[in-house]
Amino acid sequence: MSSLRKHTPALLALAALSITAAASVATFEGTADAAVDPTFTFAVLPDTQLETKVAGDPRFRNRTTWLVNNRTALDLRFALHSGDLVDWDTADHAQNQVAAGAMKVLQDAGLHYSIAPGNHDTAAVCPGGAACDATRTKTLVRDTKTFNAYNTTATFGAVSEVFEAGKVDNAFSTYSAGGLQWGVLNLELWPRTTVIDWARRVVAAHPKHNIIVVTHSYLNDDGTISTSPGYGQNSPQYLFDRLISQYPNVKFVFSGHTGVEAARQDTGVNGNRIYSFLGAFHDGTTNPVRLVEVDTAANTISSRIYAPYTNTSYPQYDHQITGVSWAR
Repeated sequence: MSSLRKHTPALLALAALSITAAASVATFEGTADAAVDPTFTFAVLPDTQLETKVAGDPRFRNRTTWLVNNRTALDLRFALHSGDLVDWDTADHAQNQVAAGAMKVLQDAGLHYSIAPGNHDTAAVCPGGAACDATRTKTLVRDTKTFNAYNTTATFGAVSEVFEAGKVDNAFSTYSAGGLQWGVLNLELWPRTTVIDWARRVVAAHPKHNIIVVTHSYLNDDGTISTSPGYGQNSPQYLFDRLISQYPNVKFVFSGHTGVEAARQDTGVNGNRIYSFLGAFHDGTTNPVRLVEVDTAANTISSRIYAPYTNTSYPQYDHQITGVSWAR
């Protein structure tokens, strides 16, 4: 398996030009091609709220453009966003338009993705970043009309099931890569019990899918699982106890919301390992993205953070994991 840390943007571009004819026939939307290559990459976009506040800020679109341009070299199959697309909404939805324009780069390229809404993507947060109505946050955090006006099952591209019709706050997307089946379960912030029960049914119904859970708040900045339900219904710890730890095919959890970067490993009730990553950054100058390379033959995971806008790498946040067991 080649190390992603060795790939600069220039080398990635050269790799894209020199890809062999045999590899070029592999599709990126979901056909299994493990006989050709058991390695692939998926990307995780952190909180992008600071990249949408000023019209014309190039950083968000620069990231998605870089992912598309380097799709072949990375063998990039899917992109996740852990929430807080925007900082707040306004009457003209200016920030949502910036975010939608950046994500449309992925849509136009046919690169499927999912987004777990953050608190700033809801009606609970008003201009300036403060609570719209501190007495109604538990209600307003479930008001995602604007989020769903710009993000749909069609824009996500690979959704097979949703919790509520016409909404993608809680959605299940599927794809194939490395010879295995994958399921991306994006969940609302501090989810309702009914949502968790729905998610349990989805995971149980897909035992041969390797499940990736994405929800905006899960890990604290020190890598511990949060025990606070915030202004939602259930805490991340409850989500772990009720859903994440209960199924042997749950492999990853990704979140943002707080801190910078953290990672942890937990053991589920079936003895399986669960790999959780926090990436928030809230960077005012560049555009970090997590790149996760999976090798289903070597049973390894390699994760790194790279910011294409400034060509910045963050080796202090590299993670190399061996001995991974996959659902097959």
